[in-house]
Amino acid sequence: MVQKVLVLTSGSTFTTPVDFNPLNNTIICVGGGGGGAKSNQRSGGAGGGGGVSLTSNVYLLANTTYTISIGAGGAGATASNSAGASGGDTWIRTDTIGAGQTVPTSNAEGILAKGGGGGLSSTSNTVGVGGAGGAAASGYGTTKFSGGAGADGRTGERRGGSGGGSSATNSSNGFAGAQAGNTIGTGGGGGGGVTQAGVASDTAQPSDGGDGGEGTSATAGGAGGASGATPAAGGAGSNGSGGGGAGGTVTTNTNTLAGGAGGAGAQYTVTAGGTAGFGGGGGGSGGSGDGNTGVSGAGGLYGGGGAGNAGSSKTVGNAGSGAAGAIIVIYEAGSSNFFALF
Repeated sequence: MVQKVLVLTSGSTFTTPVDFNPLNNTIICVGGGGGGAKSNQRSGGAGGGGGVSLTSNVYLLANTTYTISIGAGGAGATASNSAGASGGDTWIRTDTIGAGQTVPTSNAEGILAKGGGGGLSSTSNTVGVGGAGGAAASGYGTTKFSGGAGADGRTGERRGGSGGGSSATNSSNGFAGAQAGNTIGTGGGGGGGVTQAGVASDTAQPSDGGDGGEGTSATAGGAGGASGATPAAGGAGSNGSGGGGAGGTVTTNTNTLAGGAGGAGAQYTVTAGGTAGFGGGGGGSGGSGDGNTGVSGAGGLYGGGGAGNAGSSKTVGNAGSGAAGAIIVIYEAGSSNFFALF
């Protein structure tokens, strides 16, 4: 028998292949990641990663249409003092054939993974709370895991951005993004990886960005950017690792750069080509004592949470968006011809 892997990223229906095996398969739903918040001079909360729900040996008929919904990634905030959008839920209705079916409400009806929450903006008195990861308890499927939480923002001005949470995986909960250090000009916090939390920046003035958390197979997270008179951007993650936070600065009229994007997952080799899997969280931009701040990092495909903005007394960069969810279908082909005939 030959194992095949399909990835569904759009549309409202899924027609099973003619060689689909209802007795040997696994269907994995990944919720969309939440978007980061944007405050004014302060840093906003980051988005949470999408949850994951899965069921094995789902009895779907071959060459038959079923209703699905792919959770959108939550948009990162672009207006000051605005929350990030929550990620959408991803689901498949498995008990009823045909298009136009409603969202499942039990394990018997289908599989559903919750999207991650959007981050909240900060004020002088209120911390912008990071979005919760998509909750396993609110999903459906025989195996469920929660996404990693987005890091909280800071009430103090001109701090680095907060790191987004990673997606859950097929075997564990996701990991949280990290906060920035709580002084002026700190680097952004690292995004959560699918096997390790992001790393916080320290409280030096200025400070380097925090590294992203590790991804699958101990893949290193994106490196935190260097701080100082010419601060560096955060490094992008890969293979589900988190994006690195950008370096901070206290140098007059100096801007900071972008936080690193979370790494796209690559746990599965897709039959049609490419890879797919569970995404890391975005890294925060660096804080600036007297300049503009860069855009914070987006979450990685699939389901990574976007980073919150970094604070500045001038122009504040936008928050990072969460990554869309997906449905991953794995099955052993070649032993279901009987079912394809009926």
